[in-house]
Amino acid sequence: MSNKKLFKLGTRDFLKGMVIAILTGIGTALTIPEPTLKSVGIASLVGLISYLTKNLFTNSKDEILKSEPK
Repeated sequence: MSNKKLFKLGTRDFLKGMVIAILTGIGTALTIPEPTLKSVGIASLVGLISYLTKNLFTNSKDEILKSEPK
């Protein structure tokens, strides 16, 4: 288990966020009838921001807005 603190992001968070962004972009491109680069890019960006926001507000046990357990 990591020692990630509440309101802190690590390098792994950004790497995992990029994976989420790529998968979101692929999913968007495969599911909408006429995907454009803009729509895929926006979906990927939203996926990345959502993942990073979730990690910013959780501790290492995925508890939202709770300090790190001792």
